[in-house]
Amino acid sequence: MQEFSMSEDRFSYLRHWLERCGIRGKKIELFGRRHLLVQFNHNRDPRKITKVLVAHYDKVPHSPGGNDNGAAVFQLLAHAGRLTNEGYQGHIQILFTDGEEILDGPLSSQGSFQLARFFKDRGISNIQFYVFDMCGIGDTIVVGGAGSLLLDQSLKQKIISAEFHREASLAIKNGASIVRAFQGHPADWIYALFSDDLGFLLNGYPAVYFSVLPAAEAELAHSNWHEVVRNKRAMLALEKGYLSEEFRRLIYPLLPASWRTWHTVHDKVELLEKKAFWVMEDFLNFLTYALE
Repeated sequence: MQEFSMSEDRFSYLRHWLERCGIRGKKIELFGRRHLLVQFNHNRDPRKITKVLVAHYDKVPHSPGGNDNGAAVFQLLAHAGRLTNEGYQGHIQILFTDGEEILDGPLSSQGSFQLARFFKDRGISNIQFYVFDMCGIGDTIVVGGAGSLLLDQSLKQKIISAEFHREASLAIKNGASIVRAFQGHPADWIYALFSDDLGFLLNGYPAVYFSVLPAAEAELAHSNWHEVVRNKRAMLALEKGYLSEEFRRLIYPLLPASWRTWHTVHDKVELLEKKAFWVMEDFLNFLTYALE
């Protein structure tokens, strides 16, 4: 991972890694962003829902990007290798995205937003996205709840249809149910951040966000956010996003301790934990066959 962390061309690194494993990745280039799609069954049945496991491979310029998001990238690379070795021919795909990190500019400049528009323009439907971000520290899978808040708010404002609200909410609830079945207890939810799920949701595609935390941090974050969603000022800070002063003042102090290296020079590969990779290996296998 150190080599990947220091690489100036992460896309080529990923492509070469896959090629060495006998895996062909399909490049999708949009607006200068290079995305890489791995398909295990090239005869897609449009009647069946395709489930896409997603990790962004870009990072902010001043950070090594260990937990954000090198860990999830390597976890999905390993999963792609396992599925290939098994001769998997199902409807799961793996997508490595570029341009998740928006330091300025509109949401429409996010890589997943542009990808979703690309898929829409080609009439691609019956597809869901399962996004992994910040998965390198801890042993507990958590579910991102910001998507649910966005869906509820968008329905109230009549931005989305009731049908899409039901479809996308069901995908998120199903994701939480899979986490519960995997871990043996109800999933912890965290509402602080979006990842690539935001770009997909804003374009009418169901998307579920997963992360990994130490068990105690996951439980505390879940408890904290029950209070946040009842606090109007905190909810406004969430709406303004992580670049806003309100977010830094009201939300950042509530972030799990393991996430506070996020977007800093301290997000080092050396801080990642083996147990996070072990639990993610098991969860990705469990999720893949639960979604089939």
